[in-house]
Amino acid sequence: MKHFQFSLFMIAVLLLVSACGGAPGHMLFKDDPTINVFRIRPEKGKAAIVVARTTSYGGAVEFDTYLDKKMIGVTKGKSYFIKTDVAPGVHYVITKAENAEPVKINFSSKRVYYIQEIPRMGVWKARVSVALVSPKELSTSFDTSCRLVIYDVNNPGDDMSDKDYQEAVNDYEREVKEGHHSEDVRYEGVSTK
Repeated sequence: MKHFQFSLFMIAVLLLVSACGGAPGHMLFKDDPTINVFRIRPEKGKAAIVVARTTSYGGAVEFDTYLDKKMIGVTKGKSYFIKTDVAPGVHYVITKAENAEPVKINFSSKRVYYIQEIPRMGVWKARVSVALVSPKELSTSFDTSCRLVIYDVNNPGDDMSDKDYQEAVNDYEREVKEGHHSEDVRYEGVSTK
């Protein structure tokens, strides 16, 4: 019986280690020491976003991130991704784990927007909170163990369903009417001029 329990324990440990070790689904690790997340430049006429998950808490749980309904990246463990071609205008950036957590941003060209994903306890798996942060705020928890991931165009993820998107947006807008998310309206990102 002890041998069986030990075997089950070892299988669980191996599954946990393998889940934590690889890149998130639909993403590839890109080790590039020349990238400085605090000096990102958007493409001409576009805005950029940096989505960072700076803690290993809940590290095996993947957080899917969408620009409106389009999947743009996934984080797991201490990882981050960059998108430099966001069209100016109002968009929802939605991070999904056990819950869906949107932010509404009025993107302007030549600006970079920083989003920090914060894992928290869930019922079945980790939940997520998001914060719109300044580079200085992000730098307090961002370190060299945070790995850059890029979207794998050969293995794209599913976009958000109309139903899930509308539910996330409706919840967010209801919360705005209740007086929440006032910091989102004031958030302007960082100028790259």
